[in-house]
Amino acid sequence: MVNAGDNTGVDRTGAEVADKVVAAMDRIARGVRAHRQAIASRTGLTPLQLELLRTLAEGPPPEPLTGLLAAELGVSQPTVSDSLLALERKGHVARQPAPGDRRRSAIVLTPDGVELAAEIRAEDDVLRACVADLPGAQQDQTLRTLLDLIAGLLRAGVVQVARTCTTCRFYRPGDAGTPRCDLLQQPLPPRDLRVNCPEHQPAAD
Repeated sequence: MVNAGDNTGVDRTGAEVADKVVAAMDRIARGVRAHRQAIASRTGLTPLQLELLRTLAEGPPPEPLTGLLAAELGVSQPTVSDSLLALERKGHVARQPAPGDRRRSAIVLTPDGVELAAEIRAEDDVLRACVADLPGAQQDQTLRTLLDLIAGLLRAGVVQVARTCTTCRFYRPGDAGTPRCDLLQQPLPPRDLRVNCPEHQPAAD
């Protein structure tokens, strides 16, 4: 029998579950960070240089401009400038006039940079395999849950940049449980939800 002042055996409260979810997020973040650190070391890059290559390889958004890349990665513009200069010296990126504004420089991958970015992406196969091992329905639910978390973290100011379906003004939850995109005029089953949509427009607060 459980004593009135003893919490042992009491159903988990929402706060307790939230604590465990945050702890799980921390554990995943640490693991991914260590994974990427090891890749950076093997390829002679810093973690930030690696993330810049990954971001440039994935293509816009963001546009490949120094200030926008800094906002994307949550670091200062001078820090990104230094890392891009190092990547340029290593022959992985180059600068060219930005479309529509030749006063600005866009950052592009060189052939060596494209090859290195592909190697870096392949290193993440182990992460994708862990997700692929989940049953299909669980993968779908995990994606939806993570996008909902990103939306909440964006509202709380923890996440600064988000282009997910669930943070977009064209997103409609849907009465029947299947969300819909008003821009594409089509339903959005879980596997069609986007993490980084180029047509994204922020939802009104």
